[in-house]
Amino acid sequence: MAERKWQGHVFIGMSVDGMIARTDDDLDWLTGGSEETPEDAGFTAFMELVDHMVMGRSTYDIVQSFGEWPYGDTKVLVLSTTLKTGDSRVEVVRSFEEAVARLNDDGARHVYVDGGRTVRTFLAAGLISTLTLTRVPVLIGEGKPLFGAIPADIPLRHLETRTLNGGAVQTRYAIG
Repeated sequence: MAERKWQGHVFIGMSVDGMIARTDDDLDWLTGGSEETPEDAGFTAFMELVDHMVMGRSTYDIVQSFGEWPYGDTKVLVLSTTLKTGDSRVEVVRSFEEAVARLNDDGARHVYVDGGRTVRTFLAAGLISTLTLTRVPVLIGEGKPLFGAIPADIPLRHLETRTLNGGAVQTRYAIG
């Protein structure tokens, strides 16, 4: 297996109460039902740096509902033990260890890690370098949290905070 030379990065929207989706995976609250075109929030510039992406099966299923594939030609790994896909845009990996090995073997440099369980797994393994969290001004009460139990405290270093259209607040942290 090749040596790890990549950095993992998280770029995600969440409610003020820390949810990344409703319990039924609905994301309507992200735009507040607004007819206004949502602000890019730096996602396009972020994706220009990304050469690989890792997401879980649930996130992949949600992205499939978008209609338009938002990741261009970026190599996307989907963590799943059950997914069988003819989707040429993704490669299915069966375990966290297989995903890490593939990233190492591929010579990945900047890896976008997305989806609650996937982010938590990479965080617990010490494989995330930055977190970009965009808090949308809404409380949804119940849903799927980004964060959960972790084996130890993970210190964060504040890099930047900015206010976006509609009152969303985006904060970027370095790990450690």
